[in-house]
Amino acid sequence: MSSVPIFDYLLYALLAGYGVVVIRYLYRSKHLAQTKWLALAMVSWPLFMLDEWIRLWQLDAFLPLYGLGDVFAVMLMSACYRMIKPMLLAHPTRRRRLWIPLAVTALSQCAILLIPASEKALWLGAAPSGAPLNLWPAYLPALLTGFSVLLLGIFITEHVQMYHHHLPEQVVDVREFRIKGVAGASGATVGVAFTSILMVTAATFGFFALPFWQSLHHVIIGLSLLAILYALTRQVSTSPSPLDYQRLDIGEAKPAEMREVISRAERAVIKTKAYKQLGLTLKSFSHDAGVDPTTLAIALQLEQKKNFRSFIYQYRLDYAKKVLLRSDANISSVAKRLGLNSEKFLGDVLVKHFQSHP
Repeated sequence: MSSVPIFDYLLYALLAGYGVVVIRYLYRSKHLAQTKWLALAMVSWPLFMLDEWIRLWQLDAFLPLYGLGDVFAVMLMSACYRMIKPMLLAHPTRRRRLWIPLAVTALSQCAILLIPASEKALWLGAAPSGAPLNLWPAYLPALLTGFSVLLLGIFITEHVQMYHHHLPEQVVDVREFRIKGVAGASGATVGVAFTSILMVTAATFGFFALPFWQSLHHVIIGLSLLAILYALTRQVSTSPSPLDYQRLDIGEAKPAEMREVISRAERAVIKTKAYKQLGLTLKSFSHDAGVDPTTLAIALQLEQKKNFRSFIYQYRLDYAKKVLLRSDANISSVAKRLGLNSEKFLGDVLVKHFQSHP
């Protein structure tokens, strides 16, 4: 059973990386959200790499299982999607059809059982190439895995990007609620999955002889999936958005309704002193003010040309102005009280604020 030495080193490196991710998960599991889905994703990764473990450690007894691991990449991505969505949306919809890629890939994967173990043993030294009508059980699962990972990667990337795009409309302290690394890792996975699709397609029709395309397929996708798991084991605070994005994009509301909502919001800010609350979210503020969060976001956008963050910041800056004028507090302590890391930023903003609100 021969192998390409570089893949052996890469596999050991990936295994070490997986160990790091597992340690991060165990250490931070109490502080992570949706841990049941993350646990499923963690278990799926080594199962996706099953063919490579058989190849690396020459596990002849497991040859009948060779070729049955690709579906676990789709399971991992499905679990990650299920984990991320409730972190981003206050009212996530259940889309059962997103399990279809997993079901279709699993069904196609069963066809590999038709290939005798003796023929699979030959693939350990050189992956199959050409003869798509005879060897389709070897190619189809890999292609479906690539397409499924691509699709789910796009969904995850779009959700995270939309969440970040609308973050100023539903939180005041944006930096506190950002998710780092997930969009980049899932976006990279989309590119890797597309590359894998091209590579498997070329091998299927014999466009070029690449005797290690199966290992390359597993290594590049496995690395990108590991990056997603690493990003998801980072402890983060998110604010699941209460906004109805469809209504927000349309941006329509009755003028009387918008004026009433803004009036209630302004009274609530003064009554509850919401501008003093660090980590204030649109969801909690709307509940206290007794208004619909999407309607308030639309009203602020159309009536005042502001988002929720700038609406509250106006009151914060007025408060900072009063504190600095009526006491001997320094700008550094005021910046800290307002949740700002940069007193220079607060100083520049206050200068502009003083000029526009003398």
